[in-house]
Amino acid sequence: MESISVLLPCYNEEEGVGICIDKINKVFDKERLDGEILVIDNGCTDNTVEVAKTLGVKVVDEPKTGYGNAYLAGFKKAKGDVIILGDADNSYDFYDIPRLLENIKDADFVIGNRIKQKGSMSLLHRIGNPIFSWLLRNLFKINISDSHCGFGAIRKEALNKLNLKSSGMEFASEILIKAKKKGLKIKEIDIDYYPRIGKSKLRSFRDGFRHLGLIARERILD
Repeated sequence: MESISVLLPCYNEEEGVGICIDKINKVFDKERLDGEILVIDNGCTDNTVEVAKTLGVKVVDEPKTGYGNAYLAGFKKAKGDVIILGDADNSYDFYDIPRLLENIKDADFVIGNRIKQKGSMSLLHRIGNPIFSWLLRNLFKINISDSHCGFGAIRKEALNKLNLKSSGMEFASEILIKAKKKGLKIKEIDIDYYPRIGKSKLRSFRDGFRHLGLIARERILD
């Protein structure tokens, strides 16, 4: 049986992280999975770390803030054959982990699609996400509809081929683009998506420009 690592990047997620950990542990028990949970402390100033440690979860310290930095730190510590990517705000349903694992049997990278759950996304994200997804489809031939979904699974051996470097939210575009360039099989599946617990850390315009810069650089390198 393949081992599983679930990574939860956290920047002040004390309200949601315990709920997510509980769901993941229930899935591990029910499915009898060989799994670990890694909470990445990305500069938390609340009780996120204390909640995680109380629940017996390993905490990875990454003081350099940024979505990408958190994942890069987590990847270095993850022991699983398959790595689950997800947020600690309970917006993604970790009870769907078995579906990710079923679909990655014939893929290298599985990513969720939240399009049917538009009501839970902000107006700016409902506008911006389709634009970035269109750019990735047309510039890189990546057949996806929701490029910024933060819930998915990737095989460790596939991840090791990508040489990911992005420090911020543009990490979501980089992992897709480099997966495509390396010829990995990318699969998209519909998922449920819910309003987050706690305050959003996204900065739409700043993050959007970072995505555009990453896309432009990777296109030039083609």
